Amino acid sequence: MAFRFVRRKGAITPTPVFIDVYGSGTIQRASVVTFSRANQRVEPATSGATYTNVFGIALDYIQGASEVKTRVIPFVPGQLWEADCTNVPSTAMLFIKHALTNAATIANTSYDQTVATGIFMAYTISTIRANTMIGEFIRAPIGFNTNTAGYF
Repeated sequence: MAFRFVRRKGAITPTPVFIDVYGSGTIQRASVVTFSRANQRVEPATSGATYTNVFGIALDYIQGASEVKTRVIPFVPGQLWEADCTNVPSTAMLFIKHALTNAATIANTSYDQTVATGIFMAYTISTIRANTMIGEFIRAPIGFNTNTAGYF
């Protein structure tokens, strides 16, 4: 399943909105996409995705040409996501940042990813599906300079 938006029945958390954006490459449904400023489109995320280029979750499968659009839910603070994990989750993996294994899976470990690839903060182990954790994506705004901590 990859990633799934978490919302409890009756919660005040709004349903996430999506936007149509151009994509490039093979993007799987319910996978993480990154924003390429050079190519001006979204692309499938890799294990090297950082908090400065991670963008959102794709809602559609697309393949090939860069003139194809996909619907994407952009990450915003406060959104909780259920994420498939590479390893069996444990309490030692909570409240630390994790990188991606690929566009559909979190590389959950028991140590904090303090580098820019630590893009998923895990809060709890999901009881809904096996080998999943619930947390939120860490995303710096577009135009945020990580060296000076300022916007440009």
